[in-house]
Amino acid sequence: MSPWFLFVFFIATYAVAYSDDDISLETILVSAKKNVSDFNFSSTEKISSIELDNQPLGLIAPLLSQFSGVVANQNGGPGGRVSFFIRGTESRHVAFTLDGLKLNDPSNTDRQFDSAFLSAPFIKNIEVHKGPQAVLFGSDAMGGLVEITSRKGEEAPLTRVNINGGSFGTVDTSISNDWVNKHHRGTLTGYRFHTDGLSRLNKKRFNATERDSSDITQLSSSSKHNWHPRIDTDFLFSFSRGENELDGNSTDLSNDSSVNDQYLAQQKTNLRLNENSAVAIRNGLNRNDRSIDIEFKGANTENLFQGTIFQNESLYKFQNDSFNFLGGLSTEHEKLNTKGVNRNFDLHSLFLQAAYKTGTFKVFAGSRAEKHVRYGRFYTGSAGAAIYQGIHTFFMQYSQGFKAPSLYQLYGPSFPGFIVGNPNLVPEVNHAWEGGWQMREKQMELNITVFQNRLSNLITYLENLGYFNQDRFIAEGIELAGKLKHKFFLLSSSFTHQRFRKQESSVIGRPLNSFTSTLAVFPNESSELSLKGKWFSARTGQKDLNNNVKLNGYEAFDIGYRYLFSNADVGIQILNILNREYEELYGYSVMPRSIFVHTGFKF
Repeated sequence: MSPWFLFVFFIATYAVAYSDDDISLETILVSAKKNVSDFNFSSTEKISSIELDNQPLGLIAPLLSQFSGVVANQNGGPGGRVSFFIRGTESRHVAFTLDGLKLNDPSNTDRQFDSAFLSAPFIKNIEVHKGPQAVLFGSDAMGGLVEITSRKGEEAPLTRVNINGGSFGTVDTSISNDWVNKHHRGTLTGYRFHTDGLSRLNKKRFNATERDSSDITQLSSSSKHNWHPRIDTDFLFSFSRGENELDGNSTDLSNDSSVNDQYLAQQKTNLRLNENSAVAIRNGLNRNDRSIDIEFKGANTENLFQGTIFQNESLYKFQNDSFNFLGGLSTEHEKLNTKGVNRNFDLHSLFLQAAYKTGTFKVFAGSRAEKHVRYGRFYTGSAGAAIYQGIHTFFMQYSQGFKAPSLYQLYGPSFPGFIVGNPNLVPEVNHAWEGGWQMREKQMELNITVFQNRLSNLITYLENLGYFNQDRFIAEGIELAGKLKHKFFLLSSSFTHQRFRKQESSVIGRPLNSFTSTLAVFPNESSELSLKGKWFSARTGQKDLNNNVKLNGYEAFDIGYRYLFSNADVGIQILNILNREYEELYGYSVMPRSIFVHTGFKF
């Protein structure tokens, strides 16, 4: 699929929007969509459009690591691969969605989504849901869900231009247009990022100094179309290309590189039946084309991976003051085409969620039935209850999650000395419990959550065995989070303690303790000064498939300033102001002290 194909859709959508007559249609009030918060009591962490605008670079990865229970590891600087761990589960156990479309990469060995290439200018908000969300979102969401919502002309008519730049030859530009008329509204966005980068491998382990550049290009269109007072349709089209120079596994003298093209296309049509109910049909495509060029023993080998997910879903929603019901049918067709593998499978699902609430009490329950073309039928469920006492909420909930093996894990080709695929793999499973207390006031929020994830059939890899299932692994802990709001400042902090039991192999990249804090000061209505800090205890790093090492704990601080004019804004941010040298992953670089500046215009 060519990026020109998507470009035609961008222009066509824009043209249709401005060619309509002057008939004004009412906004549809009920939408059949998956609102996770309706069936989940755990506190949802949210990144607003304002927080996204405050970033000196248009990448979302740095923001996601600020929440309790969430750990981010990045291979090198901006543009390097990012892995997220939620409550001790593996990074492959986190599902990413954009307007409901699953973003997880089927061309990846474990169907993990790499958010390093995802840009912020076309995003409205991001919500992080902890714990399994498999009832609503199926496979991949067994540890948590990162739910992304695109902008659809909410600020129309408005055009934004952002220009950012700074250390390591970094230049980041975007232009977006929010448009609207009486029938339609939407957002068109173009984004370009380049950095000369820093060495992907660090100097401490490999004495690496050669810079590895990254380039990101993204075109996107997201729109909403009201055809009738009861009918509307959302369209999403996006193309992104991420290009990276990569150091080798043990030296920065190689010339490895990768190119990752992602194509997204989706339509969702919503029909309002009456004031309390609606139905919707959603069809989506997520295609990834990856090329990895590796230099080995003086020769270059190009590896091509092509993965595609087709999603089709129908939903029914009923909601009134006390009762909320959501049911749906979905099919997911996954395909992988690479050297030695040309396979696909289908996953069919039926899911139901219901919630009932009064003034002081709320309960929910849900179930999902899956029929996998290879594994047959299996089921997941969730249930919870909450009591509301004024500003206080007490809750307890249970949820199940699963992740079907990827096609590469099942059928990946073996090489001399390396075994890869294992067709006897079975799905990974998670049984999760959590309970807690929440307090909400106008100027203060407090949360305490105790959690446990009991994972089984975990998939791991060894050279002489290939991929295989382990027995069991338990991750459990406690999260503390709070916010204090005032006219002139906002203070937010979080602390997470977790421990791991009954694991058959070492837990890589996840510290036992972490603390994050942000202080934002508002001297006046036009300016903001922020200080962000994070502390992580020691963690285990993987030197190679057979050897682990201890990675020391560390702390790091960032400081930023932003000033708003009537139609423009400027800002500056200094990252890692103490210039700490640390490792999130063994042998990989992290950002040293660096400075980035921002300027934006609206007209």
